[in-house]
Amino acid sequence: MGFGSVFAAVVISLTIFFVLGSVTLTIANYWMTIDETKEKCLESLLERSLTSIKISSIQPDVVNNAVSTIYIEVLNDGKTSIDVVDFSKMDIILEYTSNVTDERRILWLPYKQSGETDGWMVEDVYTRFNTSEVINPINIVNSSGQWDPDEILKIKIQLSSTNLVRAKNGDSILVLVSTPNAVKSTRLYVFP
Repeated sequence: MGFGSVFAAVVISLTIFFVLGSVTLTIANYWMTIDETKEKCLESLLERSLTSIKISSIQPDVVNNAVSTIYIEVLNDGKTSIDVVDFSKMDIILEYTSNVTDERRILWLPYKQSGETDGWMVEDVYTRFNTSEVINPINIVNSSGQWDPDEILKIKIQLSSTNLVRAKNGDSILVLVSTPNAVKSTRLYVFP
């Protein structure tokens, strides 16, 4: 057995070692990715299971059998806080009878803290015991703070003239509020 045979055996052995090492690293990376994905899913499920909200009141401002402003109060009755910067990821959806077309409509409203029409803004925050918030106070101007458990958001919905709600006897507004992690609450208001 000459030097050429030994050299060839060494090259083949190193190639096999390199291939096996590469395959092992690829498999290890695959399982690490699977574990990270599984961990993120579990964290998301845990956060979602600890999040709970409840619409506690709907107060439409009726003028001439039409509504352009609606106030809703939403209680965070879960165990997680929601950052102010995540309010833009929350959804508010209205189902109502249009004062313009007399047809049922569904309207998605984005977060617009500037108070623009066809959007919603936070008007006040307090605890369910009607005291001002102390922990992680919300500062809308600086987009800081958190909506903590046992706190109520007073939300103002401002509608444009093309999206006015009809407010005749028996008409209704269905309000849906959804958190950034898709936990939702709905409440029906029927006009007297």
